[in-house]
Amino acid sequence: MRVFFVFAITASLLIYSTGLWAPYHLDDPQVVKISETAGWGTRVLGFASFWLNRQVLLVIGSVLPWREPFYYRLANVFIHALAATALFWLIREITGRWVTAAVAGALFLAHPIQTQAVTYISQRFESQAAMFMLFSAAAYARFRRTSSKGWILATILFGFAAGLTKETAVILPVWLLFIEVVFFEPARLWKRGIYMAGLGVLVVIPALRAFPGGGRTTLGWIPWERYFLTQGPIVTKYFELATWPRHQHLFYDFEPVSNLSWSVVLEWLLVLAVAGAGVCLLKRNRLVGFGILSFFIFLLPVMLLPLPDLINEHRLYGAFAGVAIGVAGGVQAVNRKWLLVAIGILIVALGVKTARRNSEWNDQLQFLEIDRAAFPHDPRILTRLASYYYERGYVNKSLELNLEARRYEDRFNTYYSQTGHMLTAVNLSSVYLAKGNLEAAEVEARRAIAANPRGPYAWRAVGFVQLQSKQFQEAEESFRKYADLAPGAEAWQALRIAASRAGDSETAKVVAEKLKIEAERASGEQVHQIGIPQGYKAYGIFALTLAVLIGVAWAAWTVWCATSR
Repeated sequence: MRVFFVFAITASLLIYSTGLWAPYHLDDPQVVKISETAGWGTRVLGFASFWLNRQVLLVIGSVLPWREPFYYRLANVFIHALAATALFWLIREITGRWVTAAVAGALFLAHPIQTQAVTYISQRFESQAAMFMLFSAAAYARFRRTSSKGWILATILFGFAAGLTKETAVILPVWLLFIEVVFFEPARLWKRGIYMAGLGVLVVIPALRAFPGGGRTTLGWIPWERYFLTQGPIVTKYFELATWPRHQHLFYDFEPVSNLSWSVVLEWLLVLAVAGAGVCLLKRNRLVGFGILSFFIFLLPVMLLPLPDLINEHRLYGAFAGVAIGVAGGVQAVNRKWLLVAIGILIVALGVKTARRNSEWNDQLQFLEIDRAAFPHDPRILTRLASYYYERGYVNKSLELNLEARRYEDRFNTYYSQTGHMLTAVNLSSVYLAKGNLEAAEVEARRAIAANPRGPYAWRAVGFVQLQSKQFQEAEESFRKYADLAPGAEAWQALRIAASRAGDSETAKVVAEKLKIEAERASGEQVHQIGIPQGYKAYGIFALTLAVLIGVAWAAWTVWCATSR
């Protein structure tokens, strides 16, 4: 396993080197910022890894002054190499053949569909959760081969870590029971179910807590039967992406299915045919059948829960392990040298394609222009691209794209409709303000508030218009609402300026004190003071996080020592 891990690290660094220096994309900065505060929610280990990443950055950043995203992306590549190694270990435990395991691990490592979960920094939740799930499954297979009870502890620790990284790990106990049925003693399944019950509780609790108040809104944006009907076309698209993705995108303009058509029926028949083939192959070639059905098991959470984003490439990260296992099983069944050579050539070709895809992440404008060319009427793409052009100083181009997004606002799904309308209006307000058209800027800012009165950026837009119009008292009120909705240095600075110009010296003094405290805190970080995130409400949860991290590290070390031979 050590040899494969060295290969995985070397190969992943080579393949992903073309995108390591790419800038932040979409919500990357927000995720990094959350990891420094108290809002970790149920993804405790996911945010903890970003927090630890930040401490490393602060310590060595002055010695190796690379761009900040590089450090986070490098950690993502390391996690990806570990996930491929975990898959290698799992297949070797199941089959006892290192060649079969190497084929599965290398294919998982090199395939371009994995790029979104690795290069898109905030999708570390997906890759890290999958990594822990694969380690948990490998530890369970080791337990079944050796009957050593210590491996059950490793299985539970890795599984619990997966559940504290991302909610989709809720499917892990089902997958472990499936491994038991296919490769070990299904007659004694009830006994193994006792082990899985405890793990199931540990994994399910974080998943249920992920939607305490907003679950009805998040999961109720579309009738469930309509969402599930749409999964036929989506999984069919996933089949294409998991084989040889000709074109990859950050956004896919995918409309929910509104009625049962012949194309939808045919796509569902294809999905059922592939799943049926997996069931049939369990008798003839267990590894291939297991791989096919594992693909569907990993996708079950996103197929059954009506998530607002219908399709994303990163959701295939763990599921692709099933594809890699199926291919490795086919190679094992044929057992010909020429086939191994062909697979080696294929893996190299996939690695080249992955490197090319990664290079596209280096330029935000060109990256989204690829999506715009494929989906010219998607308002999400147009709005985001318009903001990037504005940040680069292309005001007229930003205006053109924002007006284009306005034309297609009705294409936002019901979950994103309110936010989408608000962001388009905020963007237009900023553009008109930059062009000196205060009247149009105010109209758009008011439209943003009408779309979402609780949107902090809407109140910020109004405040800036009022500031330019010398309505200082009104601007102070707007920035006060902005600071209430999104407290932070940016909001406080805007409020301080407005209060000063409005003659409200008391408010300006209070806000200036807040800014001073914030500056001191930031200065403390710059001198590399490592500590628990300030303001974290439950120190017991942080202690639990640290304990789980230590436990996972212990389990990993035990795995390393026990399986390396």
